Amino acid sequence: MRKSLFAIAAAGLLSACGFQPLYAPQIGGGPAIGPVSISTIPGKAGHVLRQELDRMLSVEHEGEPQTLEISLREDVSRLGFRTDESASRADLYLTARYVLTPNGGIQPVRGTVTSVATFEIPASAFGEIAAQDDARERAAEILAQRIRADLAIRLSEARRNPAPRATYRRGSPAGGE
Repeated sequence: MRKSLFAIAAAGLLSACGFQPLYAPQIGGGPAIGPVSISTIPGKAGHVLRQELDRMLSVEHEGEPQTLEISLREDVSRLGFRTDESASRADLYLTARYVLTPNGGIQPVRGTVTSVATFEIPASAFGEIAAQDDARERAAEILAQRIRADLAIRLSEARRNPAPRATYRRGSPAGGE
C-alpha cells in the first residue's frame, strides 16, 4: 500500500516539474528524432555504424528526412604486454563527430560521442586481425546507440528552446557597418 502511494506521489511530483520521458510522443505527436538520411561513412567501422543507425532510426519515418553526417576516428591503445614485449590486450576507441541538419527551422545539431571496446590479442597475427574486427563491430554498435540517445536528447532540447536566429541588417550595430 505504501509503495503504491509513494509511486503516485512521485508521478505527481515529476509531472509538476515538467518531466517527460525521452521517447514519449512529442507535443503534436511527432517522433523523437524523425526520419534521417545518413551519409556514407568510410571504413569497416563506418559501414557497421551506418547499418546500425539505419536499423535504429528506420522506425521513425514520418516527415521529410534530415541529413546526418558523421566523421569517424579510430584509435587503438595497447594495454598489457607479454615477456616478448608484444601486446596482449588492447582498447579500440571509436569517436564520432556528427552534424544533423533538421527540418523546421531548428539549428543544426552537433555532437561528439565515443565508445571503447577491449579485446584480447592472441599470439597469431591472423587472430589479432579477427579480434580487432570483432572489437570494431562491438564499438560501432555501442556508438550507434549513444548517437541515437544523444540526438534524441539534443533535438528534444532544441524543440523546447529554439535558438533565435540572428538577423543582421546593413547599417545596424550588429551588422558591422
